[in-house]
Amino acid sequence: MTFIDRPSPDNCSVFDTLAISAAEVALNNFRWQYASLILFNPAFFCGVNVFLKFYQKSIIIGQSTFNPWVVENTKQFVLFISDLTDLLDFLDWLKTQRFNNTGKYLVICNTIAGWTCDESIAVNLLWEYRMANVIFIKYDEFQEPIGFTYIQDYTCRNGPPIEVNNWATCIRSKNSTKCQDMFPIKFKNLHRCPLTVSTFEQTPFMMLGNGTPTGADGDLLRVIIKALNASLIMVTPKLGSGWGKLEENGTWSGSLSDVYYDWANFSMTSASITLHRYRYFQMSKDYRTVTIVWITHPSNPEPSLFKLLRPYRKEAKIILCLNFIVIMIAVAIFKSKYWTSIRNKFKINDIPDGIVFYSWEICVGLPASKLPKKWSLLYLTLLWILHCYLLRTLYQVYLISSLQSDVRIDGFVRIEDAIAAGYPYGGGLALKDYFIDNPLIYNNYKNIESNQVYPTMKELSKGLKFVAAVSLEATKVFLRKPKRKLHILPERIIKSPTVIFFKKYSSLAQSIDSILTNLIEAGVVQKIYKDNSYLRFDVDKDAPKPITLQDYSGCFMILGGGWVASLIVFSIEKYMYHKKHTLIINKRKAFH
Repeated sequence: MTFIDRPSPDNCSVFDTLAISAAEVALNNFRWQYASLILFNPAFFCGVNVFLKFYQKSIIIGQSTFNPWVVENTKQFVLFISDLTDLLDFLDWLKTQRFNNTGKYLVICNTIAGWTCDESIAVNLLWEYRMANVIFIKYDEFQEPIGFTYIQDYTCRNGPPIEVNNWATCIRSKNSTKCQDMFPIKFKNLHRCPLTVSTFEQTPFMMLGNGTPTGADGDLLRVIIKALNASLIMVTPKLGSGWGKLEENGTWSGSLSDVYYDWANFSMTSASITLHRYRYFQMSKDYRTVTIVWITHPSNPEPSLFKLLRPYRKEAKIILCLNFIVIMIAVAIFKSKYWTSIRNKFKINDIPDGIVFYSWEICVGLPASKLPKKWSLLYLTLLWILHCYLLRTLYQVYLISSLQSDVRIDGFVRIEDAIAAGYPYGGGLALKDYFIDNPLIYNNYKNIESNQVYPTMKELSKGLKFVAAVSLEATKVFLRKPKRKLHILPERIIKSPTVIFFKKYSSLAQSIDSILTNLIEAGVVQKIYKDNSYLRFDVDKDAPKPITLQDYSGCFMILGGGWVASLIVFSIEKYMYHKKHTLIINKRKAFH
């Protein structure tokens, strides 16, 4: 704690009550973890000393203009002035230092003469500097401290000075429990005064048909405006389009430029947080999140010849292969000479040669033309028929959808894979901030204006070799329409909160944050976005895809493979028969 050690004037005690009153308000309304900035006129040394003795918390003291590195981050101010001229000088200096005009202000005017501390003039002056959370403390005609504040009234300007709530019970009755909440949230009721909101068309979040905002953001915006009792004026960006960005010449474009240059009170565009936006704007409480992903053209479709195997997973394919291998082994055993010796040794009846052929018939879906007469073989055959019937039926059910749909082979997994393949990449310039620590991406990032996002998606759907950084929500909306295909890389760029953007130190931010908090806790925001996320567009449904000759390529390949295998077996059989027949003839000749 620092005290000012300087002789006080003889009449210093007359101002003690003002300083004590200000300290009582500060103790019960300032947040102690934040440092408070105290500015004072040299004529009020004694009042500052008294204030410091009662308010023994973190402080920063300044007597005149200096270079206060703390001003921009300071949220609590105490100004000791002799008259309104001092107040104007302090406000001018604070403005040059980019002061937080939404912080809590105590202004102590220590002149006994009433006209030099006129509260009406002070209120008008404070309104011009956009300071709303202020208590103006002075002496009344009975030499008692009195605190004034003001609110916005139906004229859409500052109302007349009014006495602070609970001032009498707090200060005059010395009841400290009544000294709390003396800085209530202002601008909760705007008396139907107009609020200008900057936005742009962004399905399904913001749609501006008939001048009434609809969609997820549009519905939420109308709820906020109604809660503020305001009237809504919608505007689209005057400079540029879309969310906007910081241009190379230091100016802002897009919806954010409307806020930056005071053309709109705030911007509501489902915009995410980036480095430059964080530095130049004030943001509301986040009310949902947006996921940024990389997208590119759809990967190549799976060859049609594999469609016959697509209904089966890897495990099913293995089981079926084993199933057919078992059949082939059984056929080979029954045809071999070893089976004949085994059958003779154990006196097993001969199995008709046709049973193997009939088993294959049933397996490939042909009707059973002949059944064995023996009960043991009949039951075995019936179980085999049931087994083959279930396999064939399940396969046919899934094969229909398999032939009518295309499956894409996995494309790029990471953006580095696309870069290695020589693909250019880019997106909104604001998203470039996310890659500031990755020079490989940051230095070669190509800008895509907001109004070019959807055209770029259309080109990607047609096969454009490019990788774009866009929101996952916008991609899903794009893909809802038929015949649109995109490949979404599994790698996520970021999942960022979405906020409402205000100009730095906007007085509306606190009241809108309060409304958003209530809406989020009540589940209203989630309900609004859920309802709008499942919008159904009036578009034609996908027509059934006809089966083309290419879809039968797998069938023809199997047929061709069977023919080739048959010719090979036939050639081998002919060769073996010719060799055996020649050997028999030679033996007969030798015998004779």
